[in-house]
Amino acid sequence: MTKGQVAIIGYGYVGKAMHKIFPNALVYDVNMGSQDEVNEKAELAIICVPTPSKEDGFCDTSVVEEMIGWLKTPLILIKSTIPPGTTEKLKEKYQKRFCFSPEYIGEGKYAIPPWKYPDPEDPRFHGFLIIGGARPDAERITQIFQRRLGPDTVYRITDSKTAELTKYMENAWLATKVIFCNEFYDIAEKFGVSYAELRELWLLDPRVGRMHTAVFADERGFGGKCLPKDVSAIIKAALTAGYDPKLLKAVFNKSKEY
Repeated sequence: MTKGQVAIIGYGYVGKAMHKIFPNALVYDVNMGSQDEVNEKAELAIICVPTPSKEDGFCDTSVVEEMIGWLKTPLILIKSTIPPGTTEKLKEKYQKRFCFSPEYIGEGKYAIPPWKYPDPEDPRFHGFLIIGGARPDAERITQIFQRRLGPDTVYRITDSKTAELTKYMENAWLATKVIFCNEFYDIAEKFGVSYAELRELWLLDPRVGRMHTAVFADERGFGGKCLPKDVSAIIKAALTAGYDPKLLKAVFNKSKEY
């Protein structure tokens, strides 16, 4: 094992983004890389595998657990979005050193001013990193990232459950903002008002924020790989915890109407 050597587990959208931070990382995916090499050489394994929705709307963490089952690296960082409390449960089950870090890679392909928002495809320019887990483990993982991201990035360490919920809160807010704007698009139409003009006047107030306020007439509601599954997952997780998230349920159901 080389001190500080990183392995990327899963080479999809998030895995390729992590590769921009760690260009010399070992990469493991289907028909790609070696489990033995990862376990022999890497200090940190970053899990970037899919966590899709199950048929019942819950988050499917089975691929994450499949990867954890064979990993023997000293440290494991989960980048895949997982329900609050999952990291703690996996740590107890597998007796390994886990942390969780929410990822902010975006799916939109439209231009975003780099001086206003993080680069949606390159995490080197996001400006912040959140690591949730036991402090000694989180601090060591932070050090590994800091060697690549530099001293100007803001680093925040918290517990894993708070970090997990942070990711769901972000995506649930973006989904809610999309549906809010879609609803006002319909309201404007009923009043004979141009939503394009309405939006620009509304956005003169800097507290609103321009992102996720455009309404595409031929692609209503929210979509993509993350928002639908994550809103569904946090609804299910909240219900399981004993809270009925009525607002998020309305947001989710409204998007399905479009």
